[in-house]
Amino acid sequence: MKIALLAATLGALLTGCNITTYPMTADASVPFAVGEVDAHVQKDGNGSFQIDVEHLGDPAKLNPAARTYVVWVQPRKQDAKLQNVGSIEVDRRYTGRHTFTSSFKKFDIKITPEPRADALKPSGPSVLKATLDLL
Repeated sequence: MKIALLAATLGALLTGCNITTYPMTADASVPFAVGEVDAHVQKDGNGSFQIDVEHLGDPAKLNPAARTYVVWVQPRKQDAKLQNVGSIEVDRRYTGRHTFTSSFKKFDIKITPEPRADALKPSGPSVLKATLDLL
């Protein structure tokens, strides 16, 4: 993840972006899992986000029906709903990456093991989570 962070930082410097890295908190069910969210905010306020995970095993070991991990965002405002922003495929080295864009400034990110990448709602608890505040 250090190489990815270095590359993201260099890219941000070259394009005039601000970059902030947020650590993710692992659930007790995956005590060795590590995750980071790199937030790149442009001057116009739009953001791109990159999530890197390590030591995250086969999702079926956490939920027998699960085939992938889904990334959810939820704006921190009243009655805001969780939104599926894509899935993370974990490779043989137990690492994965997902990028997405958002205009939200304050939101929570959760990763859950799911049977399908297009899940409409989480089917169980999150394995990694983070709270982002870009203001």
